[in-house]
Amino acid sequence: MQPAEQKGSTEEILEYATEKNALIAEDALELLKETGNFRELIDRALAEGAFFIGKETVELLLPKQKIAPHMPDAVMQHTGFRPLAKETQSRLRLLKQYDVTGQSKNSGKVKDFQLFFQKKFELLSAILRKRHTLSPKPIGRLKAVPNRAEVDVIGMVLKKWPTKNGNIAMHFEDTEAKCIVIIPQGDAALTLLAEHIMLDDVIAIRAVKLDNDMLIAKEILWPDLPVRERKTTESNVAIATTSDMHVGSKLFLEKPFNQFLEWLNGRAGSAKEMEKAGKIKYLIISGDNVDGIGVYPNQFSELNIKDINLQYKEFSKFITQIPEYIEILICPGQHDAVRLADPQPAVAEQFVPELYKMGNIHFVGSPSWMEIEGLTTMVYHGAALHDLISSSSFLNYDHPELAMIEALKRRDLMSAYGLKHTYAPEKEDYMVIREEPDLVVLGDMHHNSYGNYRGTTVINNGTWQSRTPYQVKLGHIPTLGIVPVMDIKTGKITENHFLEAGDERQ
Repeated sequence: MQPAEQKGSTEEILEYATEKNALIAEDALELLKETGNFRELIDRALAEGAFFIGKETVELLLPKQKIAPHMPDAVMQHTGFRPLAKETQSRLRLLKQYDVTGQSKNSGKVKDFQLFFQKKFELLSAILRKRHTLSPKPIGRLKAVPNRAEVDVIGMVLKKWPTKNGNIAMHFEDTEAKCIVIIPQGDAALTLLAEHIMLDDVIAIRAVKLDNDMLIAKEILWPDLPVRERKTTESNVAIATTSDMHVGSKLFLEKPFNQFLEWLNGRAGSAKEMEKAGKIKYLIISGDNVDGIGVYPNQFSELNIKDINLQYKEFSKFITQIPEYIEILICPGQHDAVRLADPQPAVAEQFVPELYKMGNIHFVGSPSWMEIEGLTTMVYHGAALHDLISSSSFLNYDHPELAMIEALKRRDLMSAYGLKHTYAPEKEDYMVIREEPDLVVLGDMHHNSYGNYRGTTVINNGTWQSRTPYQVKLGHIPTLGIVPVMDIKTGKITENHFLEAGDERQ
């Protein structure tokens, strides 16, 4: 038996918070005192941009409750399972205008790419004007501004490089002209902030004009989300999320996934656990539903099912076991039978005809948007975040939620064009985060993690696939067989663990 972690005292917590320049609310302090890892929780809250740590922030970061719903000494008879969600009317609305499914209109021509970037600039510059107190000048009209005068400009970052004098320089452009922006090395805070700037970012610069085509930056502004409180709702139901089943892979964890299905159907778990399972009204599955064919070199030898249609048939067999009163939303990933480039359309009916016939199952694109019980929700598999993480020294795969928070600041899922991940130049930019999401659900990183940023809850799902040789090479350790459940009314997230020792080697 593992020894219990030592709980922190009020003095220890306040002393550590003082060292980190953090403020702790009294109600948050009481929660931190009950944990044995208050230092880690404070560090994570600071990493997510919070300096005042309240009760809600701590609840989102608390170690999640582990359950073992298949334990024989905690079994309830299925006949005693009376799910609250079954008696509750669903409140789900798909925002199809933000989903590329059935709306793809690109032909891959140069003109399509020009329009794609123009649309991105148009959308994000409009957010900047709305979000910030700016009086931006078009770059082409800088000549009319006196030298040494202050000026605001909005543009897209074309190039960024260090100068021989130790400054940071950027080529900055709008739809009509370009200029050079200098971030002086003497401004330490601004230099640190400049590390977050990526190519193709649309940002605002408050600057001093040096000459007709050169500015000295004084402030950097992203489109960003407004500062908001988490949206509350009176709905007494819950959202479960999962991802990356990889059905068809030899490493698919079939036994733990079947245990998850048993729990959802009220055939396993304690009375308290059954009450939680019975509140689940929505299940979001965020991509890589099957392992696919030919996705990476030598994949064929690692497949248990070597036919894409049979993979989806097996996937359908699992999904049809989920209770019909649960609304299921399924988006694709790179391993699914859709195009690799973002935005990805929904998995087509030809692969899952049985599931398309079911009224509670909704196939959506990646990214896609919907309203769930009044919560504006974005679902995205997460492929673009790989480029963001690999291009940033301050991000890593153990905390993919922080990468999503960076995307929220940019209001854009496309990190930069021309890196490893590919994008289709659609006439509408589906990668721009046009709405202010209350909930974001992701997958792809094979790692469970959670965050809260300016009223937006971020859930990154783990996987049902054991550690792959590629992950071993990278040193990445996935989180396996964990299903987060968010209580819609309170916003509290708990984890439900369905993996036993040895299951990862099945």
